Amino acid sequence: MTNPMIWRLSLDCISVSEIRRWPERSGPHYPHRLLLNTRGQACAAVVLSEFVNASWLQDPDLQFLPDLLNLAPNGGGVNLREEGTVVRHGERVHIYPMSAQTPGADASYAELCEVVRLNLLYLHLRRFWIDEPLAQTRRVRGLPYYESGRGFRVRQS
Repeated sequence: MTNPMIWRLSLDCISVSEIRRWPERSGPHYPHRLLLNTRGQACAAVVLSEFVNASWLQDPDLQFLPDLLNLAPNGGGVNLREEGTVVRHGERVHIYPMSAQTPGADASYAELCEVVRLNLLYLHLRRFWIDEPLAQTRRVRGLPYYESGRGFRVRQS
């Protein structure tokens, strides 16, 4: 029986881009944002959106994103401390906001993995196009972004 407090979501589309304007304010210390269009309850969509945009998932050098792609089918999880927890149950995942005792969202594990893969790809593109030039005090090469249906693109000055 499904817990009535868990709201089921399905992902329709996703976009990924920097939050700040480019090139004046972009850089490795500015986060990006994953925007999700979902089908399901609005409160569950907020929980999912907050989880995938957690600060722990903004860094490709941390192990959290690869760990999300390899969750054990029954009970495997990733805890982002104050930013939430995800636990896999077969082909679904339950997402717990912050330190909640009950999940706030139920989503497809395959769809969550797609979001995680796109996030990882974006972070690697951002490293090449933005972070490396800034680290060498050179001009930013361009601003990568992703949109469903169009794929990855780079805005250039």
